[in-house]
Amino acid sequence: MKRWRPYILIVLALCIIGANFYLLFHQHSKIPKSVYVNERSKPTKTNIKETVDTTGITAPAERKFIYDHPQFGTIAEILVTPGQEVQAGTPLIRYANEEIDRELQRIASKQEQLRTQMEQLSEDVDYYTTLASSVTEDRLEKVQWEEKAREAEQKKALLESKIQEYEAEQSQLTEKKEELVVKSETAGWVEEISDHPSKPLITIASPSAVIRGKVKEKRFGEIAVGQKAVVHVPNEKAAFTGTIMDIGKFPVTETSFQEKSEYPFTVQLNEQPKSLPFGYHVNITIVTKEKNGAMTVPAEAVWHEKTKSFVYVIHRGKLEKRKVTLGISHGKKQEIERGLRPNETIVSHPTKQMKHGMDIIVPLEVKTPKKETMKQLSKWVIAKHFLDGFFRALY
Repeated sequence: MKRWRPYILIVLALCIIGANFYLLFHQHSKIPKSVYVNERSKPTKTNIKETVDTTGITAPAERKFIYDHPQFGTIAEILVTPGQEVQAGTPLIRYANEEIDRELQRIASKQEQLRTQMEQLSEDVDYYTTLASSVTEDRLEKVQWEEKAREAEQKKALLESKIQEYEAEQSQLTEKKEELVVKSETAGWVEEISDHPSKPLITIASPSAVIRGKVKEKRFGEIAVGQKAVVHVPNEKAAFTGTIMDIGKFPVTETSFQEKSEYPFTVQLNEQPKSLPFGYHVNITIVTKEKNGAMTVPAEAVWHEKTKSFVYVIHRGKLEKRKVTLGISHGKKQEIERGLRPNETIVSHPTKQMKHGMDIIVPLEVKTPKKETMKQLSKWVIAKHFLDGFFRALY
């Protein structure tokens, strides 16, 4: 019996060791296992922003529509052409009014008759005055010629008064006729001239430009009036800054159950583009959120479970699954608002095998070993990792 006792003790020891390793490495073991962490990182202070990218076109900041006014009469002439530059006060349309034209013609005819009569009376005055001055002896004859000259002067004065009345009437009618000429109220370019009854007769585009953009309905709630926008010209370095000045409440096109809606918005530019024509397609980046000096981590470092977000913090050689509050995200960066301190080290690429409380295995930094890395691991953890690697190699 004594001879078998050592063998019994050896078998018992092997069973105990085997049971412990089974509990340590079995898939369903409740004992936390170790995990290999290849990449680690710390939060960084970054200027970060969230953006919405979309497209748009250059368009006039304002359009002035000129409609036909039948009460003025019939259109005699359109005085501008498409593409023509106009200023405030430039004549656009001239209307015809036959009644005014007939009256002006009658007045002109009357004035011509009166002027002819006045010319004749002026000749008569000169004639009578000459005869009166030539009479030297007959006093009565001299008085008669002078009387005739005065009568001619009086008739001439009456005709002058009548002409002045006609001129006043002519001036009033001319003013009315000038009202039949529609003038531009603003400077700009004649964009379109149309004879379609449902469209404006003349459309004048303002010389200043805005950007008309559209945004998909899933991003509609992110944009707001006053947000900064950067306009990029495709294939060029040119870029213009501005702000959103207006957001439409109705879709750009007729709504459909099959397609998502797009909503219009307008960007007011801070500086007017000099060589960019209307209707030019551009790319728009809208800055919806922006923060300077935000604490950020790699976006892949955040582990998502339903509506909650976590990061795996490396603390004393173990994993700590910590809930965090997210802020702005942009590209490969994610802001952490709460739950993480600036000097803490996290796992850059967490996996589903990672659990809270696991020991970590980190790669040995042969070229530049860091005391900080070694301090994170206790002697027991170092020995445990060594045994873990040894037995994993065996199996």
